Amino acid sequence: MAASSSSTAAATTTSRTTAGGSALPGPPPPTPSNHHAGPSSSAAAGGTDAALSAFLHRLLLSSPAPQLRSPLAARSQASPSFPPLVSLEDPDQRALRDAADAGYFHLAGHGLPSELPSSALAELSQIDASSRRDSNLRTLGFSEEEDEEEGDDQDADGGADDPAVVFDACEGDMDALPAAAEYARRMRDVGMRVVALLSGCPDAGIREEPFAEGRRKARCLVWASKVSAGDTAPPAAGKAKAYPYVVGLQCQWEASGQEAAPASWVMNEGGEWTAVGARDGALLVTIGDIAQVWSNGKLRKVRGMARPTSAPLGTQHGETDRLSLTVLVTLSLDNIISPLVPLSSDAAGEGDEDRDEEADGAGADGDGWRFHSFLLEDYAWRVYHQRLQFKDPLVRYRI
Repeated sequence: MAASSSSTAAATTTSRTTAGGSALPGPPPPTPSNHHAGPSSSAAAGGTDAALSAFLHRLLLSSPAPQLRSPLAARSQASPSFPPLVSLEDPDQRALRDAADAGYFHLAGHGLPSELPSSALAELSQIDASSRRDSNLRTLGFSEEEDEEEGDDQDADGGADDPAVVFDACEGDMDALPAAAEYARRMRDVGMRVVALLSGCPDAGIREEPFAEGRRKARCLVWASKVSAGDTAPPAAGKAKAYPYVVGLQCQWEASGQEAAPASWVMNEGGEWTAVGARDGALLVTIGDIAQVWSNGKLRKVRGMARPTSAPLGTQHGETDRLSLTVLVTLSLDNIISPLVPLSSDAAGEGDEDRDEEADGAGADGDGWRFHSFLLEDYAWRVYHQRLQFKDPLVRYRI
C-alpha cells in the first residue's frame, strides 16, 4: 500500500510540474479510441487536453458516414438545367456569347410549325432501323466491309449498337416521307441561319461565313434514334453513335399531346453529361466540333448529339419507347477542316502568306492556330466508331 501511494504521489507531482511549465515532457493527449474522460482525469491533465479529447470523441460519434457516389453519378447532372435563350428574330450579343461559352442553347423565333415535328416522327417511327443499317453507312460515307470489321471488334468488346436511321435531306433520301422531308428542309434553313448568326458574333464566333457561295456545300443529315422507355440515365459508353457536325438542332416537343416535354442529355468537352430542360416552343441547338475548329476554339462544342431522357412514342412488348430526332448541319467527307479565324483580332486582315504561316502554329503576333488541319473523312470514321465517353477525339488535332 505504501509503495502504491508513493507511485501515485510521484505521478501526480510529475503531472503538476509539467502543467506548471517544467521542461519535463508531459503525457501524450488522450485519444477518443482509448480514453474515457472523467472528473479525476480531467483535473490531472489540467482540463485542456481532456476537453479537446471529449470534443473529438463526440464529433466522431455524431458525424454521419461519408456518402460514396458512383463515377457515373458524379459525372452527370440529373436535374434539368436551362441554357441561354437566343432569338433568331432579334439576337442579343450577350446571349450569343453565353451560348458560345456553354456549347448549347435554346433558340426562339425559328418559325417552325408546332405540329410538324410530330408528323415527321409519325412517319419515321414506321421505319425498321435494322433494315436501314447498310443505307446508313452509305449515307454517312462509310464502307460496309470496313464497318463489319470494326463491328466484330466492338461486339467482342461490348461495342456500340445504336438503333438509328439516317437520311441525307439534300440528296432526296426522304422523298417517300413528305412530312419528314419538310421538317428536314425547314430545320436545315434554321440551321444555316444559326451558322450565319454565329459567324457574325464579333467576340466568340467564326467571323466569316463558311457557306458563302462557291466555298463549301452544307449537308443536312436527319438522325433518328430510338431510346428505351424509363432510361433516365445518360447514354452508356459504347451505346450511342456520334458524327461530326457544325450545328445540331432538336425539337423538345416531339410527341404530340405531352403535358411536359422531357429533358435531353448533352455531353461537354470533359465527358460530363447534363440534362437540359425544355422551353415552350424553343429548339435545342448544339454547337459541334466542326464549328469549334472553324472558330479556332472560341466556340465551345458539345460532344455527340442531344438525346431525350425518356418519353412515350410507341408501345412494343409492354414498353414505351421514344424516338430522338436530331438534324445535323455538316459537310461532305472530302472537306479539309481547319480554323477560319486567328486568335488575335489584329490578324483578321492578314494575307494568304500570313494565314499559311499561322496554319503551322506560328502567327506574326505569336498567336497561332489551336488546331491542325485534318480530313473530315478520317475524323468522322473515328468519331462514329469511338466509344462516346472516351477522350475527346479532337485532342489529337490540338496544337
